[in-house]
Amino acid sequence: MPNSKSQIPKKNSISNKNLSPFPSLRGGEDGVRGLGSSQEHPAPVGVTVKTKIERGDRYSAPEIYSLEITLLEVLRGKVAWDRIKVEGMSDEPPKAGFEYLLAHIRFGFFSKARGFGHANEAYRIGESSFSATSADGKTKYEFPSVSQPPQPQLVGLSFSIGESREGWVIFQVPETEKRPLLSFHRDYAGNVYGVWGTVWFRLYQE
Repeated sequence: MPNSKSQIPKKNSISNKNLSPFPSLRGGEDGVRGLGSSQEHPAPVGVTVKTKIERGDRYSAPEIYSLEITLLEVLRGKVAWDRIKVEGMSDEPPKAGFEYLLAHIRFGFFSKARGFGHANEAYRIGESSFSATSADGKTKYEFPSVSQPPQPQLVGLSFSIGESREGWVIFQVPETEKRPLLSFHRDYAGNVYGVWGTVWFRLYQE
């Protein structure tokens, strides 16, 4: 397979790779209105959002686990389409009025003090875990149909406690959507500890 990094220009690439280590801001949690906590305060590229998930069921105390999520890089438009073709993901262009968008994400799954029942169960990134949305978060854009996912892929990966990995997710967004968002949908048990909302990231550069 050709080396896409050496052939594809980065004109439409957004990244903060010069940030090392990545800044870490707590967001997306009840009572914390930091970056990532809402559509109005999405975390920018390169900022790690630390948040929590619940595992368990509504009939018992939930087990709380930590997540750390960083949007590392965004490729959009021609540069994304060129990479898709070079890596054999698809030879079909996006649907009319849309363009491809590739998101490079670092995802970490860590234990917390509360609860131990699921300690040996892996956490899996599903197809509905991440979505590309409109600027107000109200419209979710459909995933494009591709012959193979971007590599390394993120969707479908399973994480053991303490594991952090990077991968790509492919989206398509309207050409006219200048400020698309990336949403992460957290697991919750639906009990007395409440429901934690979505975590938000910018798929654009200010």
